[in-house]
Amino acid sequence: MKSLSKPVQPVMHFNYKRKYDRLKRCIKLYILENSCLTDEICHLQSELAATRYQRIYLIKRLMFYEGLEKANIEPNCVSNGKLESNDNFLRALNKNKQSVSYPREINKDTQNGSTAQLKKSFPIHLNNLLLHSLGDISANLNFHNEGWIYPVGYVATRIYAHPKDPYKKCVYTCKILNNAGVPQFQIIPDNDLDGVYFGETPNMCHAELLNTIQRYANKRVKIPFDVQGESFFGLSNPKVQSLLRLDPGFHRCLNFKGYNNIQNPTSLNNASLSFETLQTFLT
Repeated sequence: MKSLSKPVQPVMHFNYKRKYDRLKRCIKLYILENSCLTDEICHLQSELAATRYQRIYLIKRLMFYEGLEKANIEPNCVSNGKLESNDNFLRALNKNKQSVSYPREINKDTQNGSTAQLKKSFPIHLNNLLLHSLGDISANLNFHNEGWIYPVGYVATRIYAHPKDPYKKCVYTCKILNNAGVPQFQIIPDNDLDGVYFGETPNMCHAELLNTIQRYANKRVKIPFDVQGESFFGLSNPKVQSLLRLDPGFHRCLNFKGYNNIQNPTSLNNASLSFETLQTFLT
């Protein structure tokens, strides 16, 4: 008697079909999600581009009203050896009736009042530098050393050679930020916002900027650049240093011994700081 046996039906192909259908649904969802993200990125990029153009426009308007427009910049304003005065700064300074070189002897109420009055006078035109914000002195030891104080939130703008076209002028924004307890210095060219120069010291930023200018200058003769990061940021300006002495947090700079490099007016003619002087080496 022959045994009757039924053929085995394949059951695995049903599982593979379910997996295949599930993968197809996932792929469709991923495609839709990717399309949504792509549209969102394009929208954000367009908004970012519009914001950059608006920022450049506002900077130019600000430079115009503060006397830093190209047509208003004269070479002799740098070489005359005199620092331009700011009436608000001088009036606030005279009200103290005490020397700003000794901040611990200044009355606290008078000091706070003068600081508040000076903050209202921003931006301050300091020769070839425009000070927008003095920032705040941090108690963190990383934000000062024996010869310099780096206030968090410091913002200043100045005009210098464009990094990729040294024959043209460019407005640079200099910032001091707090990067997880470590100072981050930024030099931002307004005509090339993607080419930000940043580092842990002002000299690192300034040196990188000067190296870029040297590469794009197309000159066989090496330009006699002198890295002066603090001067480029404006921290060596006597008025900036006086304002920092009036800050209530000045006494917290325990390692600070005093400014060892007060800005000399003649140093403003250095090719590393002056656009006009740099042009003499490019022509």
